[in-house]
Amino acid sequence: MHSTQSLLPAPKKVPVTYVTTADALASCICQLEQATEIAFDLEFDRDNYTYGFNLCLMQIASATHCFLIDPKAGLDITLTFPVLENPAIQKVVHCSSEDLRLLHSLKCYPTNLADTEVYAKLLNYERTSLGAMIQQLFGLELDKKMQKVNWVLRPLKQEQLIYAANDVLYLLQMKAALEEQAAEKNMLPFLQDENSLLTSTIHSLEPKDNFLKKSDLLYLSPYHQYVLNGLFCYRDKLAQQQNKPAHYIMNEETVRNLASNKIGQNDWQSTKGLHPAVKSNEGQDMLFRYIEKLHIDANSKKLSRKRNRVDYLDRDFQTEKEKSDIIKASIFTPIQNEITTNFGEHAMRFIFSTATVNTILQGQLKIGEMKAPYKRMLIKNAAQKLGIDLSGYE
Repeated sequence: MHSTQSLLPAPKKVPVTYVTTADALASCICQLEQATEIAFDLEFDRDNYTYGFNLCLMQIASATHCFLIDPKAGLDITLTFPVLENPAIQKVVHCSSEDLRLLHSLKCYPTNLADTEVYAKLLNYERTSLGAMIQQLFGLELDKKMQKVNWVLRPLKQEQLIYAANDVLYLLQMKAALEEQAAEKNMLPFLQDENSLLTSTIHSLEPKDNFLKKSDLLYLSPYHQYVLNGLFCYRDKLAQQQNKPAHYIMNEETVRNLASNKIGQNDWQSTKGLHPAVKSNEGQDMLFRYIEKLHIDANSKKLSRKRNRVDYLDRDFQTEKEKSDIIKASIFTPIQNEITTNFGEHAMRFIFSTATVNTILQGQLKIGEMKAPYKRMLIKNAAQKLGIDLSGYE
């Protein structure tokens, strides 16, 4: 835990402009092009109120001005992309993966990135959300009521604009403070590795032809997988046609009950939470004809109805698990403990998590394949200090 006794002064007030015209956007871009460092954040709707992944607001702040750019005002948002992609301007973000995923889907690839949430995790902060970091560093409590509002609707409320501006107004000073802490601990090279990785990682949207979870692949028969995924695809197509989130059409439990024949056509009109696209007589008939077709296709493909279930009573499985637990306890837990001693428990979970250890033990990852160079170095250094042989895992 980090003490909040010595709090930083809050960032000085900067003017905030709500950008809704082409002229205002041009002026905004002109000012941002002069900056050497900016912070940005996005407000979006991802299958909450509409179908798909939709940009609702872009917030960009320099040290002297904050802009709230509204794509719903008919602006050409791509005009901001050269600023975000300019390697001479550092971009500061916080918990950036979804924002970058959305920008990448729009063919915008920001460069020279720094994520203050990553900084905080490496510096052993336990609570790393933006609100928690602002409270810990500046002693300020931000109102987060607007976090779950519908950002698609216009006009935006004044409270929404304030909330959106606060998402970027503190980031530049936060980054400077965290880099100062990292310098005191000789951890700046770790941050630089993470920044390089952040810029080079390309995020993609999940394919819209496979909606099965890992547990479905483990425990459902190939036959049931085919029918269930077919129903999810059908629901997604209807959601796109109606411009509604998929769960507005029917919830996941209903889809799964349909696939496993727990709901039949006689039960349909009493089923709750159905959109008219599937509850109307026409929609109902189309749905159940499609379900029948899925079963016919699964049979024609001769898909097995035998469940793909791991038998936890199976001795071979138990033996493999016991072997894995022994390796973990003798090799990887001591390395994790060494990293904890040097950097703290929360930093260790970011550097070398148990999930990463399990992936290595499953043969899906080698230590030398870990993307961040400093992580590979810290693990190997800890192993060398402890006299642990990593042969077979490097």
